[in-house]
Amino acid sequence: MSSGVLRFHRLAAACFLLLFSSIALPATRPTPQGPSVRVVSGLLPGDDIGALVNAAYATLPDHGGVIVLQEGGSFSTPISFAQDGKPALLVGLPGDVVTLTYTGADGTAITFDCGTGHRMGYGVRDLTLTGPGNASNTTGVVFGGANGAEGIAFRDFKIQSFGTNLRMGSNTWLAEFEHGMVRDGGVNLLLPSGLVEAGEQITFNHVTFADAPPPHKNSVWVQGGGQEVVFTDCSFDQAQLRIGNGSTSAAQVVVKGTHFENPNYATPGAVNYDYLAVDNNPGNLVRVTDSYFLQDAPAQGPSHLMMLNGGSVIICGVGMYTPAGAPLKNFALLANGAQVDTYGFNDLSGNITGAAFGH
Repeated sequence: MSSGVLRFHRLAAACFLLLFSSIALPATRPTPQGPSVRVVSGLLPGDDIGALVNAAYATLPDHGGVIVLQEGGSFSTPISFAQDGKPALLVGLPGDVVTLTYTGADGTAITFDCGTGHRMGYGVRDLTLTGPGNASNTTGVVFGGANGAEGIAFRDFKIQSFGTNLRMGSNTWLAEFEHGMVRDGGVNLLLPSGLVEAGEQITFNHVTFADAPPPHKNSVWVQGGGQEVVFTDCSFDQAQLRIGNGSTSAAQVVVKGTHFENPNYATPGAVNYDYLAVDNNPGNLVRVTDSYFLQDAPAQGPSHLMMLNGGSVIICGVGMYTPAGAPLKNFALLANGAQVDTYGFNDLSGNITGAAFGH
């Protein structure tokens, strides 16, 4: 055998061994040692995929790793990534191929409470999480808690049909949610006040918040208390964005390149609602830039699209439209000394009967 052919065979054998050694054992047969990857596959009827994921997490090294789901399944056992300093990345397949369906009557489907040790990029990729209904006493995902969730990131995801779809806990900052959908939740997103060390640099990029049940209020609720939240290129479709928690707390929120709409105006039980509501706290600061507000109802639409009960709001490069049969009285209604600075507001429908910003 020539030296060139021998080198080729040796190279092929090395590649095969490298490929074979990278294949992790299924989570049903976890090993205490090995690579930082676990694959969950080959589910049998009746398998609880939550229990399998928890078993896979338990066998990861103490520094954490990746759990790959090759197929979806149902579960009533809550999934918990809650060992301090042991982050986990839960990965499915793109395009709703892998769906986890939570069947528990209450509780939280998935918890990320992995720590604050500057570990960046763990979380969820390419996965759909579905709950038992928006009226249930359930939560889809909690990120943060006693250990925290610094650096968590969700990408190419969908969370839907929980009482609360997504909720932040304590000790959480530098969190990013990108290219996803949070829909059909009694509350789609809750960033509560009263947390410890939480709320700095919480960002949502190209995320749709949609299909909140009537009355559609408090769907995306940034309650504040040191929270700095940025929504970029997002959509709020039949889902109110509320900022502040009465007079208790305030938040700083940026909304840029974002779309607001009420596409479900004709569904049973749908009502008019304020697209954006700001509570009466002088610490609320909201900056809305390069965004668009669309009112779809051809008749009997809302009288205004924003209710500003306090704080300061900056509006720059914002456009809106409402049909001829559903004129607005005001684009925004101000109360309690709320302050508004506007630069480049465009009423593309020419269909506001009063002042654009009324008191």
